[in-house]
Amino acid sequence: MTLQDLQKIVYDAGIVGAGGAGFPTHRKFSDSVKQIVVNAAECEPLMMVDHHILEKHLQALVDTLNVLLDTMGADEAIIGIKGKNMHLLDSKIVASLAGTRVSIHEIPDIYPAGDEVVLTYETTGKIIPEGAIPVMVGVMVINVETVYNISKALRNGEGVTEKYITIGGDTKEDITVKAPVGIKIRELLETAGFGDLDGKAVVNGGPMMGKLVDLENDVVTKTTKGLLIFPETHSIIQRKRMPMSMTLKRASAACCNCTMCSDMCPRQLLGYDLHVHKTLRAASHSEVTNTESFLQSALCCGCGVCTVIACQQMLDPQAISMEIKGSLAKHGLKRTNNKAPEHVSPYRTSRLVSSSVLIDKLGIRKYVKDHVERRDVAFDPSRVYIELKQHVGKPASAVVKVGDAVKVGQIVAATAYEDLGTTMHASISGKVAEVNDRFVVIER
Repeated sequence: MTLQDLQKIVYDAGIVGAGGAGFPTHRKFSDSVKQIVVNAAECEPLMMVDHHILEKHLQALVDTLNVLLDTMGADEAIIGIKGKNMHLLDSKIVASLAGTRVSIHEIPDIYPAGDEVVLTYETTGKIIPEGAIPVMVGVMVINVETVYNISKALRNGEGVTEKYITIGGDTKEDITVKAPVGIKIRELLETAGFGDLDGKAVVNGGPMMGKLVDLENDVVTKTTKGLLIFPETHSIIQRKRMPMSMTLKRASAACCNCTMCSDMCPRQLLGYDLHVHKTLRAASHSEVTNTESFLQSALCCGCGVCTVIACQQMLDPQAISMEIKGSLAKHGLKRTNNKAPEHVSPYRTSRLVSSSVLIDKLGIRKYVKDHVERRDVAFDPSRVYIELKQHVGKPASAVVKVGDAVKVGQIVAATAYEDLGTTMHASISGKVAEVNDRFVVIER
């Protein structure tokens, strides 16, 4: 199989990063890749999707990684997993990897171990240059579920029609389910037995980087990884609901310029020229001529260590930095003075944030369960809403029209192959009920 063949298979299957921004996976493949790093960190608390896939499908993942290595001419694949979770892996399969091109690398139980810059350093010792992507140092970072989706595409041409999701938080039990892409989140929760949401709010993603769910309108996409339920009064929800105007006012009034947000920044500790306190001051005091303090926000991964761990004034540098980063991207503004760090900070080891400390600072210790069950739930939605933009890049355009009959796995929307994007598939069989700027709606 050629590299072009692999790219086409993955594009046709609509595979994107199964968490985070959803970068189209076929565009990551390159003959410049020498090391494949599999993100099995599951660094946000309460999340278990990748661990459940590893527990059940490790051999399929290894076989797929060998195909990727052969096709791209890469040297090795490294599965980065926290040492505390090694017990989830089949010991016989792990033993069989000795002396092969696929290895398991135990990483420390820190946050944000899943950030691609942090993970690349922890697994390979390489520091990705500022403003660059991993392939610039010969690395491709890929999510566990993404590898599993590639496995299914290579095996039988299966497109992405389902998503693994952990449901947890302020619940009697935490579970991981497999749900059709496009199902309404409210319907998913009700079907799975989590429909009592009085006085509660839902976060799509982890407690640090996740977004609040609009239960009336939001649906499952290819990047939905967790649905965490918290009381509306919890600080996690209150912080995510705070208007940016209030966040900026609080920063202008209370920031003492202590620099702790910068000192604890995981990317600054890897040598990045990222000074969060300067961004906070420039934004909150409208120092619009201080352009560098705004532009450096492009280096921020949005992990939230600055907000939850570092700031003693209970301000939100994370929200401010991400607001600025989004605005920079919207207006096409880029930082031009990026550098390639050669050394990490001498203070890095002493400033790493343990997962246990993070859990306590978030106030979610009581929500951490001893066991998260992987459960088969029969989802049978009468309608699904296939979003046209479930990925970084250009939205897909519908290739079906109202009234068309479609089957599970059929492509219903696509971004042109030469553009940054991918394909979307029907997750149920039925008829196209509606096509609009956001969805292709399919009705049984």
